[in-house]
Order: sequence, then structure tokens, then C-alpha cells
Amino acid sequence: MPRRFIRHPAAVPIQICNRGADQGTHSQQRMTHDLSAGGLSCESDQLLQPGEAVEVEIFVQPPPPFKTVGRVVWCQRQGDAYLVGIGFSDLATAYSVRMVEQICYIEQYRQRVMQEEGRDLSSEEAALEWIEQHAADFPQNVH
Repeated sequence: MPRRFIRHPAAVPIQICNRGADQGTHSQQRMTHDLSAGGLSCESDQLLQPGEAVEVEIFVQPPPPFKTVGRVVWCQRQGDAYLVGIGFSDLATAYSVRMVEQICYIEQYRQRVMQEEGRDLSSEEAALEWIEQHAADFPQNVH
């Protein structure tokens, strides 16, 4: 089956929290593997069941974090942990995740400029530069 949304590799700090009936609340901080308007993938230290609801917090700069609820789409063992796909079903959340994704790319750009060029950009300056240089090439969603 063709992918509905384009995945974009991104290492973004997140926290996922699930409330399983038999295990209580379990919260874990991780990094995303990739993001798309339809969802994200990340590692988990526990097996999560497809269809299970999870709260997701995506830590962006500047704060506060972006919070939403998603559903586990798939979960695969990967070494000592699990790789989990979390999907978002409504258009408002999908649009918000797309905006968060762009914020993450802008922050990565800001950090790269500091490391490679020694320029300390504010978030606003980095956003203006990133938009000018990269927004036209930012992949559009595939529907």
C-alpha cells in the first residue's frame, strides 16, 4: 500500500505516555526517528499494542511543548527496545504536527549555523533564513 504522507527524518525530543489498563501509566522520553503529517515513529522501552491511545509531547524551542493524542499504528522489536509508529487521525492535529516539524527543522538549522558558522541566530532570525532558503523545497504531503 502506498504511503499516504511523506516521512521526514528528524531527531526531536518527545515524551510518550500510555495508560494501559493492566500496567497503569507509563511515561518515557525519547527521540523521534521521523515525522510526517500523518504521525511519527520513535523508540519505546515497552511493547505497545496497535490501536492503543498514547499522549505525545513534542519538545520544541521555544517552549511550551506541543501536546496531542495519537494511536499506535505498529510496534516492532528493535534490539532491546521497540520501534513504534504513532498515527494522528484528524486534520487539525496533522496540520499542527506539520508546523511542529517545520519548527524542528528551523531549530536544527539554527544549531547548524552556530556550529558551522559561529553565528548565534535568534529563533526568529533562523526562521526567516530557513524559510528563505528551504521552504520552497520542503516536501509537500502526499495524499
